[in-house]
Amino acid sequence: MASHIVGYPRMGPKRELKFALESFWDGKSSAEDLEKVATDLRASIWKQMADAGIKYIPSNTFSYYDQVLDTTAMLGAVPDRYSWTGGEINLSTYFSMARGNATVPAMEMTKWFDTNYHFIVPELAPSTKFSYSSHKAINEYKEAKALGVDTVPVLVGPVSYLLLSKAAKGVEKSFSPLSLLSSILPVYKEVIAELKAAGASWIQFDEPTLVKDLESHHLSAFSAAYSELESALSGLNVLVETYFADVPADSYKTLTSLSSVTAYGFDLERGTKTLELVKSGFPAGKYLFAGVVDGRNIWADDLAASLATLQSLEAVVGKDKLVISTSCSLMHTAVDLVNETKLDDEIKSWLAFAAQKVVEVNALAKALAGQKDEAYFSANAAALASRRSSPRVTNEEVQKAATALKGSDHRRATTVSARLDAQQKKLNLPILPTTTIGSFPQTVELRRVRREYKAKKISEEEYTNAIKEEISKVVKIQEELDIDVLVHGEPERNDMVEYFGEQLSGFTFTANGWVQSYGSRCVKPPIIYGDVSRPNPMTVFWSKMAQSMTARPMKGMLTGPVTILNWSFVRNDQPRFETCYQIALAIKKEVEDLEAGGIQVIQIDEAALREGLPLRKSEHAFYLDWAVHSFRITNCGVQDTTQIHTHMCYSNFNDIHSPRIPSKEEIADRVNKMLAVLDTNILWVNPDCGLKTRKYAEVKPALTNMVEAAKQIRAELAKAQ
Repeated sequence: MASHIVGYPRMGPKRELKFALESFWDGKSSAEDLEKVATDLRASIWKQMADAGIKYIPSNTFSYYDQVLDTTAMLGAVPDRYSWTGGEINLSTYFSMARGNATVPAMEMTKWFDTNYHFIVPELAPSTKFSYSSHKAINEYKEAKALGVDTVPVLVGPVSYLLLSKAAKGVEKSFSPLSLLSSILPVYKEVIAELKAAGASWIQFDEPTLVKDLESHHLSAFSAAYSELESALSGLNVLVETYFADVPADSYKTLTSLSSVTAYGFDLERGTKTLELVKSGFPAGKYLFAGVVDGRNIWADDLAASLATLQSLEAVVGKDKLVISTSCSLMHTAVDLVNETKLDDEIKSWLAFAAQKVVEVNALAKALAGQKDEAYFSANAAALASRRSSPRVTNEEVQKAATALKGSDHRRATTVSARLDAQQKKLNLPILPTTTIGSFPQTVELRRVRREYKAKKISEEEYTNAIKEEISKVVKIQEELDIDVLVHGEPERNDMVEYFGEQLSGFTFTANGWVQSYGSRCVKPPIIYGDVSRPNPMTVFWSKMAQSMTARPMKGMLTGPVTILNWSFVRNDQPRFETCYQIALAIKKEVEDLEAGGIQVIQIDEAALREGLPLRKSEHAFYLDWAVHSFRITNCGVQDTTQIHTHMCYSNFNDIHSPRIPSKEEIADRVNKMLAVLDTNILWVNPDCGLKTRKYAEVKPALTNMVEAAKQIRAELAKAQ
């Protein structure tokens, strides 16, 4: 019985690639130094999978930045602004596309489906010329082969590549990147020919867009593409891999009718309806790569349940055509549990990171082949039983409170206009009030103070004094800039989710559970393992201290329940919305304590609300219903005079976190455009995101321009009256 891994994390168990990349970008190391780290990482990953017994080991899932950008490089689809003159794409051009350079901006970045990973969006035009310009796939296949590992080279499929692309700036709106299908297929044919010549027997095309709502012309493109590639693929086993959701019935029908395709990979963790499609009809003689081990979460697999699923599929597909796999690439989970030396032993026994999931996949394959490791399965069953019965997981009081939420929509009792009037009387703000999103620059000194306090190298008094001094500095800066509603700058916070998770029950944290977000940026999601509650106030002390330093309103700053949920590894033993309601009730207590402490404006950030939006439109309404309900729960009980704000991002990175300083004129122009559609009494003027990642040399002039723009428009509006 065969086993397969869709893909694997590329940062390394201790973020080796991150540090090598950043050293190279800073000019502290050479391209050769970077390549050495990359080569060693790839070798260790292939060896690890081979040693675990995996039969179908992927190659070309490694990347210096992003797999979609790698495909853009392979196709030579470099936007003109990077002045690329052809030939093999070098690191300079590659990283300019990813990060920009001194003269031109980077390509756009957006969310990879509904994950927390971001990809570089291809920019295409009718005039885009394609040429085989990066031999990375063939080079890595040969590299693995030289180590004695015969891999399955992985390519982003041609149709998904185009469906994930956007029209370049200035191109007619009617242009569809999909119209370039016949132009990119010759490059794919060249890649396939090279891989065949090098001895590859399998090739994997990732076509995850097949799980989305597709129109008939999209499905026709899949049929056309794989029909056109058929002769080139002759003699190869071809796997088309899908993930992250169910494959709709019409897409399933199209996919399973492709004569050039040998095998189909499905996410059977999130795709329970796909499981039924397979059982009701699967093409004879084709392989099923069954994604039963969850590639997106960190919980140990229920091996007995997975084995039962696989046995039911075996009867449909046939023993020799069933391959056990992960639900998606393991790049969305943490790398190796071995590095968690300080994690609580009981909770640790419930977890499986990427390295452990590789072992789980192979254990299932062996069990299906009649070579079940009874001791391994028994240990797994014991860990699952321990998790189900642990008193640390269940809090009856929290369960009762969450159940009691049913039957109420948790809206505030009075109308928006009545509340705005009450708030204005109390706050007495000018029209177009100015504020910021919350955080101010996090200096090296600040990070040092937090690190030393955590390591108990400085006392609580020393830490409190240092944070108080920083808050005082930030308050003075804002008063000097004449900002209307102030923030305390969040100097005590490491991360907008981690900070709250560390103070909530039901959360635990890893030391090395890093996951790639984009490029060299990694995040370390908290693990929600049990019912969530708030034992003590979390932000009240600092907010009250900050308010005591100024006569202007001081905003209380909180992260909302949906964002905390979407940026964590979430328990899988109850629906996500139930966990979200529990977090909402915890934040509600904090909101009420802030209000009681004299904080009149409270911001509850939901930066990640859109990130949890399901991939299929039919599921949007249910998600948005409970997500919005969760937000309402947090603030439904405040007085009319307390103003609630939120901040939301829309999963697209354009100017956010940019060092660019917009001029007063540019800001004024944007505000005037908004005033064309919004009333003056509901429009505020603020930056597009928190200022944590910026430097004061950028922040002060940008905020000066923002305040001056607001004042200028106020004066113009007063004159017009």
